[in-house]
Amino acid sequence: METLVLSNILHFESGEDEYLFHGLTGNILKLDDVAKEFVHFAKELGDRTGDSFHVDASRYLDGRAADHRDMLEELMQLEIVNPAGRFSATPLAPKQTEKLPVKTLVFHLVNECNLRCTYCYAGDGEYGAPKKYMTMETADRAIEFLMENSFQEESVTIVLFGGEPFLNWKVLKHIVERAVEQGEKWGKKVHFSLTTNGTLMTTEQMQFLHKYQIGTSVSMDGTRVAHDKNRPMAGGQGSYERVSKNVAQLVATHKSAPVGTRVTVAKGFEKLETSLAHLLSKGFYEVGFAPVTETDQDLALGIEDLNELLRQFRELSDRYVEHALRNEYLGFSNLTNVLKELHMGTNKAYGCGAGLGFFAVSPDGGLFLCHRFNENEQFRMGDIYSGVDRNKQRQMLDELHVDRKESCATCSLKHICSGGCYYEAMERQGDYRRPNAHYCDWMHQWITIGLQVYVRILEGNPAFLDTISGTGKERCVSN
Repeated sequence: METLVLSNILHFESGEDEYLFHGLTGNILKLDDVAKEFVHFAKELGDRTGDSFHVDASRYLDGRAADHRDMLEELMQLEIVNPAGRFSATPLAPKQTEKLPVKTLVFHLVNECNLRCTYCYAGDGEYGAPKKYMTMETADRAIEFLMENSFQEESVTIVLFGGEPFLNWKVLKHIVERAVEQGEKWGKKVHFSLTTNGTLMTTEQMQFLHKYQIGTSVSMDGTRVAHDKNRPMAGGQGSYERVSKNVAQLVATHKSAPVGTRVTVAKGFEKLETSLAHLLSKGFYEVGFAPVTETDQDLALGIEDLNELLRQFRELSDRYVEHALRNEYLGFSNLTNVLKELHMGTNKAYGCGAGLGFFAVSPDGGLFLCHRFNENEQFRMGDIYSGVDRNKQRQMLDELHVDRKESCATCSLKHICSGGCYYEAMERQGDYRRPNAHYCDWMHQWITIGLQVYVRILEGNPAFLDTISGTGKERCVSN
């Protein structure tokens, strides 16, 4: 045998057992004594590059019984061990983009907001541009663009976004009604989601969300003190009371699609268990926690903050397992998303779908890489009138591909994280094409927690993983 590479692995324990997660294939292997010995040998005596280990096969096999050779052969069949220089394929960057369908379009209904959140990446919702409101004419053309450019896709998604989208209610309502009408004409199912600060919703609007099955996310940061700390109204007063009152009515009215919430986690954050319990008690289906995208040291999470965030994520994960084993869903969406990816064997070449099948349309019809790059001309990808700039799309997708990110090549999270958010990379690394290096160690620890949770649930209630993933299948841990 030659030099072998134990490639892109994350070695972890759960209870008294040891496991291996292979980041290229998504395989999760429960290690027997022979495999365990090899993994320890590779980690102690092999040459390490990232999460990969080069092992002299002859040296390892010298003096060992035939079952060790059989084990290596099995690992090679699973592609966890490879001859040096030969690895499982990552989906390639598209050579031609002309036929790439647009599947999701974020409608920036308005570049304006009635809140003044301290951490807003969009500059009070205006994205550094003059206040703009999308017109019905622009909305109609954007819908037509989506229908035309989704090609043979049977379903598409429209995201209703801002600023605060309810500031442009008439156009919001028109978009949904028109898109449903056009979807029927084109033979496409149109799905809708909406993100709102929750301060402006009326009974009529809530009933509308219910009627059209619009998945809704309301931004809340936890209890009154935590929420009002960073999410004041434009006049300076807290927004919690107004949002809380509207949410109570919303969850009572809107039963046709999930109503969730997103917590922006900034320095000095409230205990996550407190926030989660408080928000779930309001009737939200699930709660997601997102570290603030901010370089201001008064808001940004430092190393100690991130460590504390991870510690609390672990605590919530233990609670999640307790619920899952009773076949109950605890709405901690960060963990749910990890479990879905592990269960479905995610193999991503990109950090997200931005520029691939996902674009944002500005109030005046410009197409941008994603909603976070709205109004940033560097990331303009065309417009709804002349279409996607396919040359720029091809160039952008080539630049953003995970194989262009050298530090990702041997990482166990290559096909899960794929380098992370482009906007985060630009803010924190100074280059949208770079991986989110500031989160690399943190992500390894977080995914390790997710893997430990995964095998615990798989052993205790595997059907739960099928349910949250919507797969209708059971993905087993290999022995």
